[in-house]
This record gives sequence, structure tokens and C-alpha cells, in this order.
Amino acid sequence: MSKNKILGFAVAASLITVLIVLVALTRSVDLDAHNRIVGTLREMKQLDAEWNTEVLRSKTGFSENYDAVARPLARLAELESQLDEQSVGLLERDGGKAVAQALASYRESIRQKIDAVEHFKSQNAILRNSSRYLPTAAQELADGVVTSGVMADAQIRPLLGDLVNRALSYILAPEQSRRELIEGGLLALRGMPIALPADLAEQLELFASHVETVLRQQDAGDRILGELATLPTAERIDALTDAVAAQHNHSLLAQQQARQWLIAYSVLLLLVLAWLASRLIGSFRLLRRSNASLQKAHAELKESQVYMVQSEKMSALGQMVAGIAHEINTPLAYVKGTVDVMHEQIDGLTALLGSCLRFTRLMRDQADKAAIREEFMQLEALAKKTAQDTVLEEMDALLESSSGGITQISEIVVNLKNFSRLDRAKVSEFDVREGLESTLLLAKNLLKNKVTIEKEFDDVPQISCSPSQINQVFLNIISNAAQAIPDDRDGTLTLRTSRAGDDRVRIEIQDNGGGIPADVLPKIFDPFFTTKDVGKGTGMGLSISYKIIQQHAGHIEVDTEADVGTVFTIELPIHPPVDDSDAAVFDDDDMLLAA
Repeated sequence: MSKNKILGFAVAASLITVLIVLVALTRSVDLDAHNRIVGTLREMKQLDAEWNTEVLRSKTGFSENYDAVARPLARLAELESQLDEQSVGLLERDGGKAVAQALASYRESIRQKIDAVEHFKSQNAILRNSSRYLPTAAQELADGVVTSGVMADAQIRPLLGDLVNRALSYILAPEQSRRELIEGGLLALRGMPIALPADLAEQLELFASHVETVLRQQDAGDRILGELATLPTAERIDALTDAVAAQHNHSLLAQQQARQWLIAYSVLLLLVLAWLASRLIGSFRLLRRSNASLQKAHAELKESQVYMVQSEKMSALGQMVAGIAHEINTPLAYVKGTVDVMHEQIDGLTALLGSCLRFTRLMRDQADKAAIREEFMQLEALAKKTAQDTVLEEMDALLESSSGGITQISEIVVNLKNFSRLDRAKVSEFDVREGLESTLLLAKNLLKNKVTIEKEFDDVPQISCSPSQINQVFLNIISNAAQAIPDDRDGTLTLRTSRAGDDRVRIEIQDNGGGIPADVLPKIFDPFFTTKDVGKGTGMGLSISYKIIQQHAGHIEVDTEADVGTVFTIELPIHPPVDDSDAAVFDDDDMLLAA
């Protein structure tokens, strides 16, 4: 591939790549994906608000379980996973860093909130247990004190009941004044002047510790709620939403710019395509003119090729014209002598015919018997003489001999006509053995007294071919074989025909000449190559023969050995391949172009 083609492909690939990139950029914003992310963030914010409500409700409602507080955790995890999947594309675009930072801040705040909620659940459980146990502990302490007789029931129960009520009220309304009253009541309880038994003192201390636990856990719960109130989870969700919106707006702006670039680039491409179209139209016009010139040159070349083939035929015939003239002259001389002899016999036949006419006239005119008898005697004498001289038998023999000579001349003329005519080589059924025989007749003068012909003809089927072209191949090879045999050697030319498989016929033409030199063998089928003297060969005989065999879907091989001889082997298909339609035409017009 040339550098210009490579450069052209590279430029086209670059233009197409830029176009694809611009089209991709104009489709880079997925509105549905953005809406899904916004919807997820909105649901996360709503869930966060509901979660805060559940925490406060759990604080004030003394719930037996904390499912409502823990329930949002599973849904929150699902939403975070969903947000991770939806935001993959966002993190890879421009502005993805801001989205990633906002997402990380949100995750940190939500982690802190989860930890605070878990802490709140723990302290609230302790507060719930202590507050639930306070009435029981107060009742047990009062009953023990009364039973021991240390203090009357009216003295201990109001103090314990007051502490329980105030502690439970503090849970609902943790005011500082209530806390001070509770702490004062505890001091009064622990500072009673009456000495209590050890078990009652232990129960009193247990009751006081539960009251202190309520105070302490209530304060811890208030602190945790304060921390939850200060955690900016909603703000972080809003910041993440703003970052996503900012990136979406940035993407929309980039998409708009990409569309503008795409429009400009498309206009540029259309201008380039219009310019290329104008160049292409000009090229097509030039191509049509060039094609017309080439067709004219091709037609002239085909015509010249036809005459070149014909010239080679005439060259081959020219080398044998003297012998062919002799072959025609011999039977022609015999025919001339026969005609002369027959001319001499005409006088006697003419006299006999004249006597017959006179005799018949006398008989018709009823002439005198003496004239009739005299004419009859003369006619009888002429008839006897003609019969005795066997004139008719001689004329019949002479005519038969003349017919044989004329037939021989006719065969030579027909073979010359078939070989030398400038036809279109019609395809027909052809017997290669008959072709070899007719070729030997043309080359008879070249071969006689010099070459002994040996024929080894096997029974082979007829083939579909151009007979005149195949005969030309035979004549070229046989003529070369005869010329390759030295004059001081008894030449032998062996012709063989045989089957080559089920669908081919093989023809071998073998001579016992000097062989073909090794440096000449690779060139024997080259056009215009010849080892003959100037004027004795055109160098086209074997080249044309090679192309003819190729056109017939066959092949030709040469086997030669110095001082031993050469064998030309030709194989031809019985029926040309169906798909080789061009080779099956065998027109002289296309002969030289097919190879």
C-alpha cells in the first residue's frame, strides 16, 4: 500500500474518531440517572428526619424496644449502596472530586450519628431499667423500715414517694430545680438520724443509687440528643445534593458546548465532502476519458494480436511452402497427364458417336438399304475398334486415378485453409489423433526423407476445443522438432495419445534431436525469443502455443536431455471447466490477453 493511501486512511480515521467523540459528548448527560440520584438523596434526607423523630419519641415514650430507632439503619444502608452505584459515573466526570468530598463528609456524619444512636440506646436502656425499678425499691425499703419498727410508716413513705415522683418527673422534664430537690431528698434520706439495720441500710443505698442513675442517664441522654441535634447529616445531604446539581449543570454546559462544536465540525465536514465530491466528479470525468482511450487502444491491440497470430501461422506455412507446392504438384501433374491421354481418346469416341448419329438418321429417313448397310458396317467397325482398344476401361481408370489426385490436393488445400484462415476459432468436438494426422500431412515435405514417424495412439475421447488453434500448437511443436534433429542423424518423431485421468487427454510429441540447452530452456515460451537466424523465425510459435493451451484450461510441459531429445507433453481437459467461461471462448482476439 502506498504512503498516500496510508495517509488518506489515517486522515479519514481521525475525522471519524473526532466525530464519534463529539457525538458521544453530546449524549454524555443522562437525565434519568441524575433524577434517580436526586430522588435517592431526597429519600435519604426524609429518612434522616424521620429517624430524628423516632429517637426523640423513643426518649420520651419509654418504649419497651428500640425497633423504630434501629429500623432506618437497613434502609439507610440500601440507599447508600444505591447511591454508590448511581454515582459511579459522576465521580469519573469533571467535578467528580467535589461530589466525592461531599459524599465522604456525609458518610462521616452518618457514621457519627449511628454511633450516637447506639450510645443513646444503651443509656436509655439503663435509664428505663432504673426508672422502672424505683417504685419497687421504694416499696421494699418502706416495708422493711416499718417492719423493723425503726420508723413509722407515715414518716418514711412520704419521703420515698416524693423521691420516686420527682425522679420520674425529671425524666419527662429534666429541670434543674427538680434535680436540686431530688438531690436534697437523697441527702435527707441518707442523713436520717435513726440507725438502720445493715440489710435496710443496703436497700436504702440501692434505692439512692437508682435515683442517681436516673439523674445521670437522663443527663447523658440529654447530652446525646444534643449531639444528635448538632450532627449536620441533613446539611451534608444538602451539600451532596448541591455538588451533584453543580456537576449536572457543568455537564449540561459541556454538553451544550459539545453540540456547538459538533455543529461546527459537521459544517466543516460537509464542506470537505462537497470539495471531495467536486474532485471526485472531476476524477470520474477524467476516468471516463481515460477509459475511452484505453478501450480504443485495447481494441487496436486486440486487432494487432489477431494479425500477429496470423503472421505466426503464415511464418510456419512459409517454411513449408515449397514442400507443400511439391505435394500439390505431383498429383496435379498426374491429373494433367490423365487429361492429355483422355483427350487423345476423344477422337475415336467422336468418330463412333458421329457414325451412330448418321446411322440413326438413315434409319429414320428410310434410306436405301445399301446406304444403311454401309453405315452399319462402318459403325460396327468403329465399335469393335473401341471395344478392342478398351478405351472406356482406360478412361474409367484414368478418371479414378485423377479423382484420387484431386482428393489429395483437396485435403492439402482444406488443411491449409483450416490452418491459415483468420477465423474466430469456434469451439467444437475434436479428435486429437485426426489433428495430428492433418498436421503431419502439412509438414510432410519437412519430415520426409529426414524423420521417421512413429505413432502410439491410444483410444481417447474427443475434446471440446478450438481445432484450428490446437492444430497450430501441433504444427509449431512438430516443426521445431524436425528442425532440432541434425541432418547427420536418423530422426525419429514419436506421437502419443493417452488418457490422463478421467477428464483429461495427454498428447506427447517426442524427438531424438540435440535437446534444448539449459540456459535456453527457461526462455522458450517467452514472446519473440528465438535461437534461429534472422528471417527464419519470429520467436512467437511456442509463446502462442503456451497461451493457447492455457486458454483451453490445459498445461504444457517440456522434458529435454542433451543429445537425447525433447518431449513436449500437453494435457487438455475433455470438457473445459464451467466456471472458466473466459477460457472456454478461445477467440483469437483474446488469446494473448488471457495469460
